[in-house]
Amino acid sequence: MEGKQVTTKQFVAVQFLIALAVKMFMLPALMLRIVGKDSYLIMMIWIAVEFIDLTFLLIIAKRNPDKTIYDILTDALGKIVSRIVIGIFSLFILLKCLLVLSEVKMFFSVTMYAEINWSIMIIPLLVLLCSFSIRSLRGIGRTSELILPVVLVSTLVLSGLLIGDMQGDNLLPFLEQGFGPVAEGLLMFPMWFGDITFLLIFLGNIKLSKGFILATYISKIIASAFVLLFSTMLFATYANIGTLIDYGNNISNMTQFSLNSQDYGRFDLLFYCIWLFSVFMKLAIVFYFLTRNVSFIVGSRNNYLISVCCAVVIYFLTTFLLSNENVVFLVCTGIARYIVIPPAVVMPFFLLILTFIKYKPNYHRPSMLKGGETEGRNGRKNSKKQSQAS
Repeated sequence: MEGKQVTTKQFVAVQFLIALAVKMFMLPALMLRIVGKDSYLIMMIWIAVEFIDLTFLLIIAKRNPDKTIYDILTDALGKIVSRIVIGIFSLFILLKCLLVLSEVKMFFSVTMYAEINWSIMIIPLLVLLCSFSIRSLRGIGRTSELILPVVLVSTLVLSGLLIGDMQGDNLLPFLEQGFGPVAEGLLMFPMWFGDITFLLIFLGNIKLSKGFILATYISKIIASAFVLLFSTMLFATYANIGTLIDYGNNISNMTQFSLNSQDYGRFDLLFYCIWLFSVFMKLAIVFYFLTRNVSFIVGSRNNYLISVCCAVVIYFLTTFLLSNENVVFLVCTGIARYIVIPPAVVMPFFLLILTFIKYKPNYHRPSMLKGGETEGRNGRKNSKKQSQAS
């Protein structure tokens, strides 16, 4: 373990950014096209699932703050089985990485360049991801702290632009075609959710402080509210008009429609530049998690070599798969959701069960103590309580 690296504030910033990154780019328009105006119900249900997973994660972090995901799996299942579990979990992470990259490529091709050399885009991006991966989680946490205020303000401004164009009647009647399309959508789009599982890499690496759980929940509530607000605004504005055609063009459609871009110019590009920061931070977490999983499976601590190898694999996969962006979409909405997504979604609950079976509660948090004297006093108090209980 690399030691306590990430503060509560940094963890909250990371959690906020990954909750927003992909859900507000392509997903709302995809859902509107396939499911219709009741798509916001799908988002509400999956966000509720994410809250449940977040609760499991927080219980693990609070109960055993020094145990990483790899410690828990190895202690409970042994080296061989734990490597198999991490291998399956890594398939989900790899698919998530490919999904985000496919949306990045589609974003550039739709909004900026119809014909773009993918290598010119992906190679610098992979170099940046490798630079984050060979370091610690602290770098990702600090960068997220810097980016969060900018993304937060841009989200508020962008949402405000559309308020005047909303037509609440577009969301009615409620469940016009019954619950069937919503149920179909629930099974079609789970790959765009389940982001809480990426926070598992922070287990054992968080400097827990007072208010950690409350701050994390507040961050998740605000991020979820932004996602629902943004998506509902988009559904209420475009549900009954044919202007939302390019599903890689959500922000461009919204800003140009609201601002009448013939007068204001490509104002949407400003928001895109800001939102690409949040997408990059999500990629950084996903890639970091992937490299640490590979390191655990092969038993190597050479982060530089493993990061380069993962980058090369992703480069060739994206070059092959992303020649047609729909391939990744078909994979993520096809058989992959049945094979890979279930273990990924239930991973926090699985780890929680293992911690209750394998470990006794350890609420002692060295990062919150000040000096050896305080630690010793707390230690004596804990031992005294245990003796009284026995």
